[in-house]
Amino acid sequence: MNDRLTQPEGLQAFAGGDVFVGATQLNDPDDDHAGRGRILQYDSDLNLKGVLWVEGTTHLVYGLTFAPDATLWAFDPWAWVAVRVTRDGRQLPNRQFAQRAFSMVHFLKDGTLLFTEALDGDNQPVPLTTRHPVLPGESSKLGDGGIYRFDAEGDLLKVYDPEVHGGMSGSMAITHSVMSADGDSVIYVSETGSRLMRYDLVNDRQLPDLRSYADAERQMYFDLASVSSGRLLICMGNRLDLLSESGVELRSYPLEGFGWSVISTSPDERYAYVGNWFSGQLGKFDLEDGQLKAMTQVCEKCMAGMAVNPGPAITD
Repeated sequence: MNDRLTQPEGLQAFAGGDVFVGATQLNDPDDDHAGRGRILQYDSDLNLKGVLWVEGTTHLVYGLTFAPDATLWAFDPWAWVAVRVTRDGRQLPNRQFAQRAFSMVHFLKDGTLLFTEALDGDNQPVPLTTRHPVLPGESSKLGDGGIYRFDAEGDLLKVYDPEVHGGMSGSMAITHSVMSADGDSVIYVSETGSRLMRYDLVNDRQLPDLRSYADAERQMYFDLASVSSGRLLICMGNRLDLLSESGVELRSYPLEGFGWSVISTSPDERYAYVGNWFSGQLGKFDLEDGQLKAMTQVCEKCMAGMAVNPGPAITD
């Protein structure tokens, strides 16, 4: 791995518009997704502000998102832990809600927590050298591809059984997801898969895909972000697609090269921050004129999650 970062120590107090990236320092010659967990902090123009060396993780740091109390959450789907960082940059003790590979948490209006499962079935990724742990009591199963609702104390309330695509490995389940504008459904993808799927939480049922392709078309979904008016901004590897929540394409933004796979938006939704898995580039993309406004280099094959702090700087 070519890691070009100059490392400051620790994170600074979170400011509105700060960009946080899960970028594990991959340093295990026997496992291409393993290494020292790391969260990078950038300002809104992608100047590096800080680095948190994450304790208690073993592999990629996934699914960054902010809780209503401004705590930053992230996940290691190999170690089965949720990472939490306070708004002044301190890591809290990790939590394990279940012995499963969770990819993201959504904080619902009623105070419950909705976790999405990254894996389904028993196909280990090939030709990658990483190997996912098997579920307790199973001989080869990596996950069930479910959605799990917990209360704030960590008690499981309900399990939903959505459809998943599997992606190129066949075992990808809900790798990236957002909530619908009304909060009633989860909109999600199986990374490298060809379906943009939806699950109705209120009626506990699968909804028709928002958009899908035949696998032979080699169109791949990666990360997605929700923006105002029920719209979705989706990484398609070599472009960003802006869709209505009914699946109508509103605009498409071409990107140079392939591998653009993580995304978050600025608080005013003027900019999208996008990361390229293969090249290690992190860019600030203007959604009005379609131009890159800033670019920095992180490291190849390490970025697995991103979140922009929506709130103002802390003052207390």
